[in-house]
Amino acid sequence: MVNATTLSSWALLIAKVLEHLGYPSNSVFTSVGMDPKKLRDNNARYSIQQMQQLWRTAVELTNDPLLGIKVAGYWHPTTFHALGYSWMASGSLKEAMERAVRYSKVVSDLVQLNFEYVNGAYRLGIGVQAVGYSPVPESVDAAAAVFVHMTRLVYGDEINPILVTLPREKPQVAKEFSEFFNAPIEYEAPETALFFIDEQVEKPLPTGNVELAHANDKIVKNYLSHLDRTHVAMQVKSKIVDLLSSGMVTEQDMAEALNMSLRSLQRKLREEGTSYKEILEDTRRDLATKYIQNSRLSISEISFLLGFSEISNFSRAFKRWNGRAPSEFRSEL
Repeated sequence: MVNATTLSSWALLIAKVLEHLGYPSNSVFTSVGMDPKKLRDNNARYSIQQMQQLWRTAVELTNDPLLGIKVAGYWHPTTFHALGYSWMASGSLKEAMERAVRYSKVVSDLVQLNFEYVNGAYRLGIGVQAVGYSPVPESVDAAAAVFVHMTRLVYGDEINPILVTLPREKPQVAKEFSEFFNAPIEYEAPETALFFIDEQVEKPLPTGNVELAHANDKIVKNYLSHLDRTHVAMQVKSKIVDLLSSGMVTEQDMAEALNMSLRSLQRKLREEGTSYKEILEDTRRDLATKYIQNSRLSISEISFLLGFSEISNFSRAFKRWNGRAPSEFRSEL
């Protein structure tokens, strides 16, 4: 999670709402350590830590419980880079949702979308790829609201979800939430999700254009390819996953694997708002939680795969991450 980033144009929506409400967005961004100049660069990105601090500050400043929904209302196809235009040119809402799942990393590499057909309806699940991470509730409101807003831009206001589930507590402005989503809302739910009837999702989009959609898909793929090459923290995490089973991977080992000096690696990671120690810890924790759910892997095998020299060391680390020993955690699955 520590090395995750978000497209600057998503932050731009927050800036627009702040300005509309009378707050100087440049000053707000600077106060949380974010360079406002990045808002003019469609390819720039902010760290997740910066984005969450921005959300917290914006919520505190505005004291507006509808902030997330208002932010979503400023969405424009360019907000999601070329993915926004691919969405608009998709042949159906089903195709658009599948595209969003496939390329969601463009907007944020922390977000994890899931789209499936369940009990006669299509469900778009919106989650995060990090264990124990708790996003600001208003940022989750915005994520759910933006997909409804995007859908209505294509289909018109007549399309609405048949159910919305949100992890947040029921807000005092629940009536306004219901008016926006125009659907039943379940609060304090285990996940953020939107449900649509199958006829709406499969109906051909009036703006569908296969050639335009594929052309923008290509732009998205090129952007992601460039992002993977330039995002050092992502390269580090990938290398850690590859090398962990061969034993403990030191920071010096990683620098050599990436063909750079130790000092250069440390500087680049610092610029991305993280460190080698944080990435190693996060990667081990995420993999441990994933592996422990695989009953075919023994505790000793998991310990080996994560580069621990002793099972006892792994057990202590796992308990620190999850509050329970590995065997106890597995027995509760």
